[in-house]
Amino acid sequence: MTHDDSGTDEVASRVRDTEPFVRDVDNDAAREFREMLDDQTFTFAPGIYHALDGRLAEMAGHDAIYMSGYSTVLGQFGFPDLEMVTMTEMVENAKRIVEASSLPVVADCDTGYGGVHNVRRAVREYEKAGVAAVHIEDQTSPKRCGHIAGKQIVSREEAEARFSAAVDAKQDEDTVIIARTDAYGSANGDWDEHLERGRIYADAGVDLVWPEMPDPSREDAENYAETIHETHPDLDLAFNYSSSFAWSEEEDPLTFEELGNLGYKYIFITLFGLHSGAHAAYEDFKNLAENDEIGQFDLEDRYLGHETESHHELSFVPRFQDIEAQFDPEAKARQEASAGFTEEGDTVLTSESSDDD
Repeated sequence: MTHDDSGTDEVASRVRDTEPFVRDVDNDAAREFREMLDDQTFTFAPGIYHALDGRLAEMAGHDAIYMSGYSTVLGQFGFPDLEMVTMTEMVENAKRIVEASSLPVVADCDTGYGGVHNVRRAVREYEKAGVAAVHIEDQTSPKRCGHIAGKQIVSREEAEARFSAAVDAKQDEDTVIIARTDAYGSANGDWDEHLERGRIYADAGVDLVWPEMPDPSREDAENYAETIHETHPDLDLAFNYSSSFAWSEEEDPLTFEELGNLGYKYIFITLFGLHSGAHAAYEDFKNLAENDEIGQFDLEDRYLGHETESHHELSFVPRFQDIEAQFDPEAKARQEASAGFTEEGDTVLTSESSDDD
């Protein structure tokens, strides 16, 4: 936007630009994510909530990562997913995850954190943090996890304004906007509203529609995709393979490939990283509490020789040591003269390790 020299706004007439919070953003991650959506049957992202999990997902060979809202508020703060964490706290977590991994990051943007201006600012702040995509939902505020009773959706008009504002706010046209509707299973919605909301949001210009489902029904997932594609055949959908559901206990659980063929091009498991980490950590903490040092020995049996063995390597110590030596003439000598991890030395030390090993 250029400055206003009409004289109707004294301040605007004296500045070069009346949108000082807008930046030139070159969203390479978004372009990479879009290419995946176009070229693959489906693109999958495990749900995570901290930087290390993002790096581990990349090491394991995933295409993308999803910063889950519930995982973030529980894993970082210990809260339930009842919109108790602010936009700035969520963006800061996304920034840390983006910096720790080169994978495209999809981030939970809740309801956009307020009115139209809040939605626009949230999209731009997430873009500045480097995320490839954000998803915004049509719940009232304060929102809640889609699988906690009590959710309610805003009017169609307010929802359409929310998503139109999000699309318009993008600083890079490649940034991906995902619209989530919680109409099905909400206090004031139903199945027909679920479908109509998807159509409205697609017409508002969002890139994908995420119809949140209340259970792992194969029939609902198939019906939604087939019905909405009658009017919007090119619409890409997102699917939450939710951790709230016991998929393994379904008689005929949906597969990722089946979902991809239905048009659910982006698939994610919201709390996968949190459930995986919480289960493993609890079992190890319990073993340690009950068996003292045996708990540590048991853990070593699993991680020694594993890709995650060295916390020094996970944190790129060799790279940072090299950088230190490049700028500090005495750093290399200190590293060679002191005990501890080196790139050439043992990853895990024993009493028989030495600087010459």
